[in-house]
Amino acid sequence: MTRHRTLLLAILLLLLAPAAAFGEENVRASVERHLMRLERGAVRLGPTADDALVRVELGFGWRDRAALDQFVRAVNDPHSPQFQRYLTPREFARRFAPPARQVAAAARYLRRAGLRVVRIGASRLSVVAEGPAARVARALDTGLIEVRDQRGVHTVTAATPVLPAELGAQVVAVGAATALQPPGGRAVRQALADAPFDPAEIGRLYGFDALHAAGVRGSAARASTIAIATAFDFDPADLTAFWRAHGIARELDSVETIAVEGTQQPPPAVSPMDRMETTLDVEWASAMAPQSRVLVYSGGDALSTTFLRIYDRIVTENRAAVLSTSWGRCETDYPQSYLNQLDAIFTRAAAQGITVVAAAGDRGAFDCGGETPSVSSPASHPYVLAVGGTGLFPAADGFEELAWPGSGGGTSARWKAPQWQMHPSPQRTMADVAFNADPASGYLIAFGGGWYAAGGTSVGAPIWAALVALANQARGDAGRAPLGLAAPQLCELALAPRLLPAPFADITGGDNGAFSAAPGWDFPTGWGTPHAAALVDALAHWTPDSSGVGGLAEVVRLVPVGDQPAGAVRLRFQRRCLTTDLDVHARGLQPGRYTLWLDATAAASFDVGAGGEAILSVPHVDLRGERVQLTDGDGDVCFARAGDVPPTGTPGAPLSVALKNTGMVNGASGTLLYRGGGGREQLTVRTAGLPAGAYDVRLGSETIGTLKVVSSERETALQFDSLGLSGTPLRDSPLCKSVMLVRGGSAYLRSAADALAPGGCSDGQRRA
Repeated sequence: MTRHRTLLLAILLLLLAPAAAFGEENVRASVERHLMRLERGAVRLGPTADDALVRVELGFGWRDRAALDQFVRAVNDPHSPQFQRYLTPREFARRFAPPARQVAAAARYLRRAGLRVVRIGASRLSVVAEGPAARVARALDTGLIEVRDQRGVHTVTAATPVLPAELGAQVVAVGAATALQPPGGRAVRQALADAPFDPAEIGRLYGFDALHAAGVRGSAARASTIAIATAFDFDPADLTAFWRAHGIARELDSVETIAVEGTQQPPPAVSPMDRMETTLDVEWASAMAPQSRVLVYSGGDALSTTFLRIYDRIVTENRAAVLSTSWGRCETDYPQSYLNQLDAIFTRAAAQGITVVAAAGDRGAFDCGGETPSVSSPASHPYVLAVGGTGLFPAADGFEELAWPGSGGGTSARWKAPQWQMHPSPQRTMADVAFNADPASGYLIAFGGGWYAAGGTSVGAPIWAALVALANQARGDAGRAPLGLAAPQLCELALAPRLLPAPFADITGGDNGAFSAAPGWDFPTGWGTPHAAALVDALAHWTPDSSGVGGLAEVVRLVPVGDQPAGAVRLRFQRRCLTTDLDVHARGLQPGRYTLWLDATAAASFDVGAGGEAILSVPHVDLRGERVQLTDGDGDVCFARAGDVPPTGTPGAPLSVALKNTGMVNGASGTLLYRGGGGREQLTVRTAGLPAGAYDVRLGSETIGTLKVVSSERETALQFDSLGLSGTPLRDSPLCKSVMLVRGGSAYLRSAADALAPGGCSDGQRRA
């Protein structure tokens, strides 16, 4: 059963419209364009009645956001003295919560506008008020209109709401809407004898059984407590039937339900499919971490604003170190003000050491529909562990695991890449990890007195949450803090050389409709599925080094600008997860003081003496997307990022080698052109059809340069010349080793040694 839920946005704000005033025709056109994007067949009904009751929610950001972002990075950096020294809720509120006077001023503004303040969030992130539509419209300086689609009648704003700037607030929501039904999910009733996977079978397949046998079963401590963010409740009788059938010794008081008020009055009708989602999450989280406490934060509806309240309450109460949710929606359906609130909550979670886990979605690479790849929120947020999906198939030695076609995964249109992301895109890419999700290899659930088979990434999310809870127990036993932001540390484990047994099963086959699974990280399955016992042991005992081995390297050459005398500057950027370092080597420069700039940030300043040379290292620098320049003591730009150092001659005759497509993308191709002789070598790599991004060019295991692809529709070339800064030939001829184009740890194009042009390498020299 495809189980990833899609939330109906609680409001249909036109927050992407220009802030200028609209004429009547522009209002109508903007509304109609928005409706066509959200739902075909939506009808504009006319202005909202002046006396209709309408709810409005204002949101605030944290104080000193720059300091908060710096803290989150440090507290999750294993090389920082602040590593995993998380904040308590009280400490966080004292340092970063919006001032009480600011929130009170916004509440006064709403009351003076004739609205009733319904709620001020305990975290001080929001103020909710309601009143007649005419008063809401005046308070927000916009008109309100009604639209109808297949889900009912909704209130939307006719133009971007406007608030007094001194309030420092944004409009998060206006009006309310009914909840979405499950998007085409299936639940197949099963006789128990014909059941799909049960907890014991999943435990054996993924290594949970070894953890349970060793006493790693979870606990009632905060570190091992799982908070499930969901809509609607579940029947305790289903839960006890599930436990009893599978020999799970638990008591009902180990699962606590916390009701969170919804936004819609009266509440919408709740279908069995809606309650089945909550039932599924609770049953499988409680089964895979059989002694962990489970807190079920249940909303009165499935509106996006209700889920904001659920997330905020979980993080503010801080009773659980793991938060799991299986509900989501196309990320571009949300206005930016909503995503800003979501970001504030998840940033606080990272600061307090809470791991947030979310299903990546069940619509493959096209979560928003259509033919353009898109992803789901909240899984797309950088501080969320996005769980993609696989399928299990019988094989001679047990099971083969492939990427599930329904697995969400792709590039976010809303969030920038976090610093630990190994994929070179400047935007956040997902999934991070994966778990079985194919309905054909699905899961047993007890529901409504019967047994059902279920599938989807929304099963993988609570199981991964249970795995984090077990890891937190083991970490506590080893004297370590909870995992917190999981993705950076999982990245370190995935790239750790010689870490045995391996913590992940690397999924290399299958696709999600636009992206294929491949060695290393990939879109549908991230780093892969867990070997649970090995992963938990590594998280509890292993410490990453700072060598950057197994990461990505980028070499950038700066060339003289203007009348600057000849010289050479080479930057080598090494990145592995949260370890980012920049080595600077300058030669032939005039003596004096120089400053290295990344966009408008001064990354380092250094002095060049009479010898004209300087060598230095700059920690925690990320070159992705940066404009790189070197200025002299007068502030003039003297070196800048450009092409390779121009050659002074051409050695030998060229040899051409085809670069073969490894299957990561369809239609990609490339050619290697090589010239060598007289102790000097030149190499040119030309490609076509590769997605935009940066690709490491590797000669065997050595990275010799970075190919920047601007567009898949344009040919791109990289030239390497041994007369560059190194001044020495390549260690091995490219005719004696394979050449690979690698991005995110995965090879996109590759030349095998036996496919190289003849005459450049003897049989004794040739090696893969």
